Amino acid sequence: MRGNGTDEDAMSERRTRELYYEDGYQTQFSAQVLSCKEERDRDFSVILDQTAFFPEQGGQGADRGVLGGRSVLDVQVQDGVITHHLDGALPVGATVAGTVDWERRYDFMQQHTGEHIVSGLVHHHFGYDNVGFHLSEEETRLDFSGPIGEQDLLRVEEEANRAVWSNLPVLVSCPEPAQLSTLSYRSKLELKKNVRIVEIPGVDRCACCAPHVRSTAEVGIIKLTGVMNYKGGVRLTMVCGLRALKDYRNKQSCGEQISRLLSVRQGEITEGVRALQERLQAAESENQRLSEMLLERQAASVPGPECRRHALLFVESAPQGAMRRLVNTWAGQYRGLAAIFSGNDAEGYRFILGSRTVDCTALAEVLRAQGFRCGGGKGYLQGSAPGSEAKIRAILQEQ
Repeated sequence: MRGNGTDEDAMSERRTRELYYEDGYQTQFSAQVLSCKEERDRDFSVILDQTAFFPEQGGQGADRGVLGGRSVLDVQVQDGVITHHLDGALPVGATVAGTVDWERRYDFMQQHTGEHIVSGLVHHHFGYDNVGFHLSEEETRLDFSGPIGEQDLLRVEEEANRAVWSNLPVLVSCPEPAQLSTLSYRSKLELKKNVRIVEIPGVDRCACCAPHVRSTAEVGIIKLTGVMNYKGGVRLTMVCGLRALKDYRNKQSCGEQISRLLSVRQGEITEGVRALQERLQAAESENQRLSEMLLERQAASVPGPECRRHALLFVESAPQGAMRRLVNTWAGQYRGLAAIFSGNDAEGYRFILGSRTVDCTALAEVLRAQGFRCGGGKGYLQGSAPGSEAKIRAILQEQ
């Protein structure tokens, strides 16, 4: 449904009342459709006179739900205009019912309040700014402007959870400019008016546009799940509330499965993995030794330099290092090429080739014309080759 002229345009100029600011727990509402336009991607953009759907902004994804019987696919805000993207049209001027997906909304509220607690504590202890924030359906990501050590992160995590257990109120206010100028608060932007302040007494005070829980107790639990160095500071990931419970369940399940596979108690998993790693390294060393011995035996079948100009060996598999050492030895003995090909006719071969007499740089051009992929220098090439052993031998015998 497209715009129908000046009446709809005039209606759409009215500012949408932001119900999610008045009550973050409101999930049902009714509203008048001010405009509805079909977009090129076959969804419909709808503007309402009021809405409880929080639009994507401030690093947080938009609410989802149902509006007038249509699925809300996304909600965006630009220049103060809130646009609902639906999977179907709504009649302009009609009053429609909206229902916000509460599970998603409450989950985001838990994560965002938890992020304020962590960011407030980091700012208090280290003076770092939160310079990046992203809240998705999987995790919350926080970027801080300075480094934080492992022990300091454990301290922040514990203090954050103590703030949760203290059941502190989460206060929301919109101070007048005169009052705002007297407040110390965190903000990524230079704000002058219409500033919404979210405060957790003794923990954090921050400018924020998102819905929050009413008390820190509703956050449930805060768990930092990852840390990495990022642009001179650190990037943290975290989960709160039900997400933290699901994360724990998943890790517990993984721990139980690893415990069974290793035949050790869960508390001994680290030692079990270390012992398995040591056995694997020993097995790999033994496999390497046996592979090198096999290659030496296979190399014995190659006619000597008194009989052949080239030394060419085709094997199913061989260690790269052993191939290189043997080729270097042969290159000093044979008048032409020394090459080992590892693989088979069906899947192709990887190879190492050397020579003291043949210009391998020029040879590489010849081989590439035959479908070889290779690189190297004047006396050395390595790469991969398609085709059969017979064809490859024929190509090299001509050199």
